[in-house]
Formats: sequence, structure tokens, C-alpha cells
Amino acid sequence: MFLDAPRTVLDRSRLLDLMAGREAKAYDRAIDNQISRLRRKIEDDPKQPRLIVTEWGGGYLLAAEVEAAQ
Repeated sequence: MFLDAPRTVLDRSRLLDLMAGREAKAYDRAIDNQISRLRRKIEDDPKQPRLIVTEWGGGYLLAAEVEAAQ
């Protein structure tokens, strides 16, 4: 999802809609948990993320430059 829309804030409800098989009302914090797990895997310091950034009151965004593979 982030690779399709780099440097674009994706709010929690949009991310939930894009996740297959999830009901937004039942899993409103599921996105936060998934982002936390993803950060632990890809960030040098997950407590101070530089790749997947939180936009307070907005959502999350991929802050890295993205290029299409050739």
C-alpha cells in the first residue's frame, strides 16, 4: 500500500479498507500494531522511524523515495 502511494498520508480507515478480510470497527487499532511490527523489521531504530512516519491526526506515510524496478 505504501509503495503504491509514497509520500502520501494514508489514514487508519483507508489502510483498514485496503487490508483484505478485516472489519474496520472490530480492528481499529490493528493498523497501529501492523505498523509497529513493520517498523521493527525495516527501521534502524523503530522508536525513531524514518521510513514509515506517523502524521499525527492524519495517519502514516512512506517517507522514502520509491522507484519502479526495471
